[in-house]
Amino acid sequence: MTDVAPPTAILVTDCPIFSGPVKLDRLNTSVGIDLGSLDRSLAVSREVRLPRASVVVTTVARHMIRISKSGEKVDSIVVYGSVQDPAAHPDMRAITENLRELRNKWFSKAKLCLLTEASTITPELPRLLGIYDRVYVRFEYGTAKSYAAATDKKAADYTALCSLLTGLSSLIVTSRVPRGDVDTSTEAEVKGWIKKVGELKPREVWLQSVEPKSTKKTKTTPKARLGEIASELTEKTGIAAHIVSGDQIYTPPPAT
Repeated sequence: MTDVAPPTAILVTDCPIFSGPVKLDRLNTSVGIDLGSLDRSLAVSREVRLPRASVVVTTVARHMIRISKSGEKVDSIVVYGSVQDPAAHPDMRAITENLRELRNKWFSKAKLCLLTEASTITPELPRLLGIYDRVYVRFEYGTAKSYAAATDKKAADYTALCSLLTGLSSLIVTSRVPRGDVDTSTEAEVKGWIKKVGELKPREVWLQSVEPKSTKKTKTTPKARLGEIASELTEKTGIAAHIVSGDQIYTPPPAT
């Protein structure tokens, strides 16, 4: 997406955990909370190089208060991970519950959003996802076979992921339609993916159009093909599909 800071924003760009507000195409005025960046000086432990829950909550509270007192509006509070999946944070539940309280106090109308690949499924993850107003999950493969071939994970992991997402009312599926070891843009792969998305029944689907990259392992899917896939998905399932520009749904603004 193209991120343009609103003229009146208190734009935070030098904080490793908190960034924004920024204007996003579909999330509107948003702030970002990065739980997946490594090598923090105030990390959980020597083994877990993620920011401590206390540091996250204190930092977010300080910036939310500043932005609120400035009169700035916030539509979306986006939790994401720049290096690791935020859902893998060992204190994710405590952080999420505190973020919900901060949102309710300072920006009660804002949507609390999570960007995750749900790559590590724990017993408490379903309840955790249920706290968020919107859960954006990267879901790109229509069969366990293609998922395993492309990710080197087990077919059972795909089954577990589908089970986790089924019935999640806040779910929004995202996909880059990757073309690498498995070309997910082929008719057969798209057919399988559409069938599975129809079973998951997300609120909507975002197809991400990324800039071409010169790598041997992966290729980008042309925007015209994404449009065809979006139309086919909506026609067969009734689920709204959107093409979203940019490599990430939330990209923090550059430091100045």
